[in-house]
Amino acid sequence: MLRGTATALTRSADGTGVLVVGGVLTLLAWVLTPVWVAGALLFPPLVLLAPLALAPAFVARGYFVRLLAGGIATGNADGAPPVVAWNDLYRDGLKAALVSAVLLAPLAFGIALAALAGGALGTGLVDPAPVVGAVRTALGEDGVAAVVGVAGGLSGAVAAAYLLAFAYVRPAALAAFAASGRLRDGLRPRRVARVAGSGAYATAWVVAAGTLGAGYALAGPFVPLVVGAALVFAVRVAAYGLYGRGAAATLEVGDAGDGSEATDPTAAEAAEGTSDLARPSLPEVPPAVQTGRTVSLGGVSVVRTGATEARTDGSADRRAGGVEAGGGFEWYAPEGESAERDAAAADGARGADGAVRVRNAGSAADAPSDDEFEWSVDVADPEDKS
Repeated sequence: MLRGTATALTRSADGTGVLVVGGVLTLLAWVLTPVWVAGALLFPPLVLLAPLALAPAFVARGYFVRLLAGGIATGNADGAPPVVAWNDLYRDGLKAALVSAVLLAPLAFGIALAALAGGALGTGLVDPAPVVGAVRTALGEDGVAAVVGVAGGLSGAVAAAYLLAFAYVRPAALAAFAASGRLRDGLRPRRVARVAGSGAYATAWVVAAGTLGAGYALAGPFVPLVVGAALVFAVRVAAYGLYGRGAAATLEVGDAGDGSEATDPTAAEAAEGTSDLARPSLPEVPPAVQTGRTVSLGGVSVVRTGATEARTDGSADRRAGGVEAGGGFEWYAPEGESAERDAAAADGARGADGAVRVRNAGSAADAPSDDEFEWSVDVADPEDKS
């Protein structure tokens, strides 16, 4: 399990790009978020810059959600996904932050109550004299200090236990969200409990916790050298890959959640439209094109390897110097046949309207057919200068 996730970046089609972009996003999140928080406290109108200041953190979170979806679907068999479709990453990262905020809300509420109680006692709004007198009568002069110490220790233990539970449940909730792409699925108690209660997830979480601890310890000394940000990102990629594999035992990508929604055709169609977080949504250019690895031309994928272009249909075209004599452009028909614009001369294909018509090189007849296509070229008659 650990070996497969630890090598996710090396097996990725764009591993170097993912590592560099992820390291930059991590570094920007470390720098911009504290600066924005401090600035907003000193100058409240800076709160309006939150969508921009938190963008690196949201995009990074969205990438981890996509990594979770890939781990649930295929165990990240193809390696870490490329960092593309940034608008989707931002949106998913925002939803992931909302899931974390909801899970932390009870703890934040308790801290807020404790702060309000302390403020009320400090400002004299509440008179503690009756309670203090009762404690001293029951426990003696040192009774008040003992009660305060016990209350503080108990509050700290409860907060620590809650944070530990949060660290365990949060990846399960994010996995439930990543599987369906719907925010409310990441907040369903029964759905999240089903993931968190599985043995596979518990094992993956323990391994991920060890990976994070060891990785952060190794990356810590390199943080001042900026390289540490990339190492921290790589460690998180391995951890989220483990979370996804652990959650795969109880989830699958496209799972619309619990209850009656699973049998509701409308809900199922909505889930299908938003569930595939492992692949960016159209109409953005496909990841293979954005990373520069392959380009699809009319159903034939062309991979450039120096002076040779190998096609997925098993053939290869060798060009002198990598450039065709006819200008370096060639159109492949779906069957793999080529049709060059220069063939228009051989076909005698310039019509009276100035349009150049080209037929596929393998056509059996010269008559126009469904395979025929044309370029409309407007050619102005030369002016008589004489």
